[in-house]
Amino acid sequence: MSDVSARQHYKLLIQILLGLTPFLFIGLFLIAIFRWGEFIPFVISLFVPDNSTYFSVILLGLIVGLIILVIAVTLIIATNTKLPENEGAEIIYKIMKTPSGIAVSSLGGGLFEEFFFRGVLIGLFIGYAPLVDWAIIFISTFLFWIIHIPQYKGVYLVLAGVFINGFIFALLFYFTGSLIPAILAHAIYNLGIGIYFIKKY
Repeated sequence: MSDVSARQHYKLLIQILLGLTPFLFIGLFLIAIFRWGEFIPFVISLFVPDNSTYFSVILLGLIVGLIILVIAVTLIIATNTKLPENEGAEIIYKIMKTPSGIAVSSLGGGLFEEFFFRGVLIGLFIGYAPLVDWAIIFISTFLFWIIHIPQYKGVYLVLAGVFINGFIFALLFYFTGSLIPAILAHAIYNLGIGIYFIKKY
């Protein structure tokens, strides 16, 4: 890798991290507001399964991630879906052209987005009533979907997939009480779909 391409590569990785870290900081800020006296125990509780073992939630996350990846790739191939030609898609291509870009996107997206959209937005506000819980799950999923519209604008299959995936990740967190399966499923999906599009194009 030349000095110029190395600089561009590291600049891109920094852009990815800068794009993801607001989820962490806003999430921590909201936790500080709503759970001030129990800040650290609440953050720790987001990773502890309610009634399952760590092994079972890890396995669940891996299996669900692989299933949604296979379904997504199958649908994309069957419908010959392509990413739109816009700045968001161009950034995705640039990110996925390097192993470190794929790793940062997969792990960073899985960790930071799941922490904010599931752990914070759902974790802070559920537990009052089942109807309220489901409303919060749908609101969190909708907000997750909204932030992905600029990347996939006009590609309705992918946008539908983002909403469904967000809902699945929310259910993983809701029913296990842990972010671990949602993070793993999200990371596997991002990794697999990124590799697919790079190999295709």
